[in-house]
Amino acid sequence: MSRARATTAPSREANLAGIGLALMSAAAFGTLAILAKLGYDRGADPIPLLAGRFAVAGALLLAFHVAIRRPLVPSVGVVARLLLLGGFVYGGEATLFFVALTKAPAGIVSLIFFSYPLMTNVLGFATGLERPSARVIVALALGSAGILSIFSITGADRAGLLLALLAALAVAIYFLAAQVIMRGIHPTVSATWTSLGAAVVLGVASSVSRQSLPLEAMPSAATLGVATVIAFVALYAAIGKIGSSRASVAQMLEPVVTVLLGALILSERLTWRIGLGAALIVSSLPLLTATGHQEEIPPPPDSL
Repeated sequence: MSRARATTAPSREANLAGIGLALMSAAAFGTLAILAKLGYDRGADPIPLLAGRFAVAGALLLAFHVAIRRPLVPSVGVVARLLLLGGFVYGGEATLFFVALTKAPAGIVSLIFFSYPLMTNVLGFATGLERPSARVIVALALGSAGILSIFSITGADRAGLLLALLAALAVAIYFLAAQVIMRGIHPTVSATWTSLGAAVVLGVASSVSRQSLPLEAMPSAATLGVATVIAFVALYAAIGKIGSSRASVAQMLEPVVTVLLGALILSERLTWRIGLGAALIVSSLPLLTATGHQEEIPPPPDSL
């Protein structure tokens, strides 16, 4: 993703609009786990539900590009790499996340998944893309403590928690791969092809596995796709107004929205351990943003 640069500070109106768009994006991202749970209640299995989500998102993004007349094919080689990245890397991460939702509450899964900025920085250290700093070390300590707090919840399904943690690791790997593959490509173009790649691969996987997406669950798949596109377009509109670092701070609202909606809609129980874990994970993110590393990577993959 190219960095958002500005020669002058945004106006007050642009600043407020950018913050509002970033918060809208985070709120839309926060609904995804809830919508998935509702799809499961209507008989959907994870893989076909994901395939439907990405098919709708890809179709809407195609329509968006046609409407604004933005070219969609930078080169055949780039398109092929984006399709593979979406189909196998991001599609695999999304599958881990959606399967985790079948085993653990949406709020808990979302909180653990939101540790992906920490993992991205750890992988950045290992690959030399990020230099260790005191702020990052403190952030990693806070985030790790938050994850441990959630893992210590009595009666929690450890398999679901582990799958959410693996999903966070997978998305960190996706970010580092995307940093190279998507360089110089407009984010919405990348999003379109990665969505379509995920739709194709997951569609084939659902056919092979014979998992089902009953008619009653079709609205859930469609709503997931719409929420994905709204979140994605709002996020990049926000980046255009206030920059990616400031926009990324607003993503801290995402797990909070999921936890609250889980309690209100799914009657998921809120405990002090969940609150402590949420506070520790969320408190670590401004420190990561302050390092500037998030300027180098695409925004949260729940954007797709």
